[in-house]
Amino acid sequence: DLAALRENSFHSARDYEGYTHRDILGTTIQAERTGSSMRLSTITGFLKWKTEDSTDLDYSPLPIVTRTNAEEDFQFTQEVRVASVVPVKLSDAATLRWQSGIFLFTQNYQQDAVNTFSPYVFSQFIEFPVNQYSPVSQLDDFGLGVFGQGTVTLKEKLDLVAGMRVDYEDKNADLKTFFDPAIAPPTVVATEDSFSHVSPQFAVAYRFRPEYNVYATVGNGFKAGGFNPASPAGNEGYGEETTWNLEGGLKTLLANGRVALNSAVFFIDWNDMQLNVPNLTVPGQIYIANVGGASSKGVEFDLTARAAPGLDLYGTFGYTNATFSAGSTSVGLDVSGNEIPNTPDYTASVGIQYGRSLNTSMSAYGRVDVAFTGAFRYDDANLEGQDAYSLTNFRGGVRAKLFFAEGW
Repeated sequence: DLAALRENSFHSARDYEGYTHRDILGTTIQAERTGSSMRLSTITGFLKWKTEDSTDLDYSPLPIVTRTNAEEDFQFTQEVRVASVVPVKLSDAATLRWQSGIFLFTQNYQQDAVNTFSPYVFSQFIEFPVNQYSPVSQLDDFGLGVFGQGTVTLKEKLDLVAGMRVDYEDKNADLKTFFDPAIAPPTVVATEDSFSHVSPQFAVAYRFRPEYNVYATVGNGFKAGGFNPASPAGNEGYGEETTWNLEGGLKTLLANGRVALNSAVFFIDWNDMQLNVPNLTVPGQIYIANVGGASSKGVEFDLTARAAPGLDLYGTFGYTNATFSAGSTSVGLDVSGNEIPNTPDYTASVGIQYGRSLNTSMSAYGRVDVAFTGAFRYDDANLEGQDAYSLTNFRGGVRAKLFFAEGW
């Protein structure tokens, strides 16, 4: 309740302390072998986490509703990639660089959450506590992707890039929502769905000189659909999301390489955008839904300069206009033309860093940067938001061969 929090800033109320216990274990294993013409690399990763938490859900001094939540998840990923080490000569004026690979993942997720309502909350006739199990769920996912990309270089100036990725994902869901005592019928969903997509990408880059590079790219993006552990009846599943992405820009090196200046323009067109929306039937709960189309367009600039030995200056600026397309709806409301949540209209930063050697094995450094974030909205209805703000960061320290110490 942002209105109540803003009326009495920095204060919130609970009648129940609660707790959070979380365990996370994860690792990534990388291996690589390079031959005279090809490089084989593999990345194996897994992540296992579980969390148990209990909290006041009404955030008031009254004992209205509390929530106990237990979640557990295990993710495994494996990627194998083969790429050229040196360009393959196609002719006197053309060479080819390439890479291809396969990526797979599995995921097992379980959740058991209970909202406990005090007597008389649901009705003056329900004079006993009620437990709402929302949800008791299990999700099992499997995904496989195959990808490849090639870059043909003509006369060491023109790069022509073509790539493609093929994705397939299979998802199973076992979802239950019910009350104890049973004051309403339970909801039970056991279902399965699969998603597949072919995503092409094309790009072109031209080097007028080694220090001037202009490029353009167009690509198709894909995010599979899936199932919500908990959601209003009829919203258990959501569909896939796709995008078309266009970008063009200029990369330059000036002053004998001491100044780098880059600029870019971009446009993203979403279809069936997936968005987190509130579950109006269960307090404090969100779910994923397809809200319709959206677009984002903008420009970006960044500058890095070596002003003197050990002294670096840098700055960035980006402007974004991201809105929902006509006909987009969220939780039954028309959001056409509204801003996409959590998308600042601009971001910028400026900074300076200085470092110098103290001796042959030790150096000292200091850094100051200021980051600016424009205003943005919290929700798709654009009813609540955050004003523009800035953050100033200071950092300094000493580095040696075997240790470093710094403050910030």
